[in-house]
Amino acid sequence: MIRCILFDRDGTLGELEDKRFPQTFTPFADIKNLFDILQKRGYIVGIITNQASIARGTGKDYDFDNEFSSYGADVWAICPHDNGDNCDCRKPKSGLLLSICKRLNVPPCDCLVVGDRLSDILCATNVGASAALVLTGNGEKEKDEALRLFPTLTILPRFDNVTDILT
Repeated sequence: MIRCILFDRDGTLGELEDKRFPQTFTPFADIKNLFDILQKRGYIVGIITNQASIARGTGKDYDFDNEFSSYGADVWAICPHDNGDNCDCRKPKSGLLLSICKRLNVPPCDCLVVGDRLSDILCATNVGASAALVLTGNGEKEKDEALRLFPTLTILPRFDNVTDILT
């Protein structure tokens, strides 16, 4: 049973003009509305995001906490590392997801990860969580490979279509 829905940020909840700079992110207008709907239905709503810009110095002063709280997210976790840092939190590894599960005392199998990259899908499936790929951001480009690896993967046009797959 899904109790917690975790969204990727860049490409999923909005578009990022330049991945080196988190402040170039343009959120979709209806994030807060969707989060409110999901929370009223009893779901915990969160965000898990890789932000290599922090390690590179171009995003270290960006206020992610303010951004995510403005959407009404219950919980969030950020990987501040670069690709070569070999950390446990950078997706496709599952450290971000597992840290939220531990904080909430929710098993991974009760989580749904919604993202636009295969790395989001692997982050979820590596630990038994459910996953859905959105076609925004990189989703359209990564859809064929994701379906080759996970033929029954849920594909959504946008993040707010998640309500279509929840009971």
